[in-house]
Amino acid sequence: MSERPIGARPSRVEAGSPGALDEASGDAKDRLVFRAFPPHPSLGHLVRSYGALDDVHTELTAEHRLYPECTVLLRFLHGESYLGVGNDLKRLPPMYVQEFRDFPVRLRSCGRTRMVGVAFYPWGAIRLLGPSTSHALNPCTIPAQVSPLFAARMQRLLAADQQDEALRVLEEWLLARAARVDLEPTAAVLVATRLVETGGLGTVTELADGVGLSVRQLERQFRAQVGMTPKSLARLTRFEAARRRIYEGGALSFTRLAHDLGYADQAHFTREFRAFAEQSPGTVVAEVKEFLRRQGDVAFVQAERAVAF
Repeated sequence: MSERPIGARPSRVEAGSPGALDEASGDAKDRLVFRAFPPHPSLGHLVRSYGALDDVHTELTAEHRLYPECTVLLRFLHGESYLGVGNDLKRLPPMYVQEFRDFPVRLRSCGRTRMVGVAFYPWGAIRLLGPSTSHALNPCTIPAQVSPLFAARMQRLLAADQQDEALRVLEEWLLARAARVDLEPTAAVLVATRLVETGGLGTVTELADGVGLSVRQLERQFRAQVGMTPKSLARLTRFEAARRRIYEGGALSFTRLAHDLGYADQAHFTREFRAFAEQSPGTVVAEVKEFLRRQGDVAFVQAERAVAF
């Protein structure tokens, strides 16, 4: 375990709506509901972040639309939540992996929810958890790599409201798994990391030349080690960047946004955005504004949480 204490340096700290927790447990107002932490340095090229959630959902805050992003999520849940597409919602188990997806899903949470988890890069999940075995429309699985005893320990910590300790235990588990695999980044992982860092910029030919591979070799290694093609990762990375800009609010020009993110023009940006979000950028902007209007400060928490974790 690193000397960096989890819980001491969250990269994001957000407060819940005043009074929300009072309804269910009488806890103090303005309690922290979501915190994100950087991973251990040795896992930085495989893990995007750790996260801890403690929230009470009302009818105003129960519904979440989760858009595609460049992560695979391992989560430990204490509470009642449902995930699916449209009206086909299935209750989430206390421990699950939410696989990479290229379509939005619907999440509905009821009452008090406590959760801790890891957001892996797709290639990090393959390296530390193994290849995905899910091919369902709702790509949520119970990971065979996590023992029932470990899962039960995490449940006890969440039930006791000890999320910082749960995160510490989870990082120890990850480091133990990492000690049994080769952490040296391969050519495909180096290219994937570069794509994420640059916002999806660069042609496949340029990327292959940069690591001394042919385009065919790079694409073959990418599918095996990253779980998708370089082009798919680049498209998804640009979509994530666009969605973050939308959630930041303020004046927004889609023409400028398309230019900043490397799209050919606004029409190209709109087509690509709709391919992942299943709705236009303008519709998402209107959705965010309405969310803010109806829920006030709570909306900031919910919107940022959906982007970050």
